[in-house]
Amino acid sequence: MGDSNFLEVPDDCDAPFESIFLQAKAELKDLFQSMSESSPGIKTKSIKPDPGFCVKLKDKNGKKIFVNLCHTLHLPEPEDISNEDLIKILESEDPTSYRIPLSLGLPHDELDKSGMPCAAYDVIINSTFFNKVQQNELFKKFIITVAIDGIEDKYGVHPTEDDYTILRNKPYFGVMPEHAVQDRSGPLISELEGSGSGKLLHLTRHTLPGQPDTLVARISLPGVKSASELLLDVGEDRIVLKAEKHSIDVFVPCLLNQDDSQAEFNVKHQVLTVMMPIKSAA
Repeated sequence: MGDSNFLEVPDDCDAPFESIFLQAKAELKDLFQSMSESSPGIKTKSIKPDPGFCVKLKDKNGKKIFVNLCHTLHLPEPEDISNEDLIKILESEDPTSYRIPLSLGLPHDELDKSGMPCAAYDVIINSTFFNKVQQNELFKKFIITVAIDGIEDKYGVHPTEDDYTILRNKPYFGVMPEHAVQDRSGPLISELEGSGSGKLLHLTRHTLPGQPDTLVARISLPGVKSASELLLDVGEDRIVLKAEKHSIDVFVPCLLNQDDSQAEFNVKHQVLTVMMPIKSAA
């Protein structure tokens, strides 16, 4: 196991580290994970996405805006969730827990059919996720809202998102410019197996731009009412948790940065979340 590090586990009301980890506000516009930003040490590559569908709307000054929703296999697919799961997430205290990898392209000037100047924005998502969006009205409304809010946040435009039209028989508006996305290997979030963990432990590996990969353990602890009931030990490649009614001892397939690991216990949902930066593969 190597060196170990006993972590003090605060209740969630005293240590809101998850909001810091996700770098998100409690707003819908922060539900996406931008893959178009350049980060130190991360290469980019040029891609030509496939057109999907085009959304027409106006800004507060009445100027037309076109949002081209495109797709590519060069962006990672978000977690596959159901309609019910999405509704629960949006109604939860932390709706930013569901992240959409996407790329926001630079605005390009175009002319509408009347010859008037207008702006077009390209929003690119994973092709598999796009197919789901095409077949599911809830997810289509969701990704359109996320895309519009992302454009508003990044470029300072103020579209009237409640009054938009999806153009028929026009999958793309304007001339598509060159797009560059981060060239990352592996998925944004990948599930890992935890031997002997049963249904109590769920491990995911998170990849965020400009940050070291992070192993996140979410441990369901029914009956535990306070973090003071827990004894958590994070080793170089091992997680040990002891409580009156629960016990977990699991090795992980990577080396952990114990000193920077953090933990938080959600009293309401009786879930312990442990965030552990990854040093290298074990």
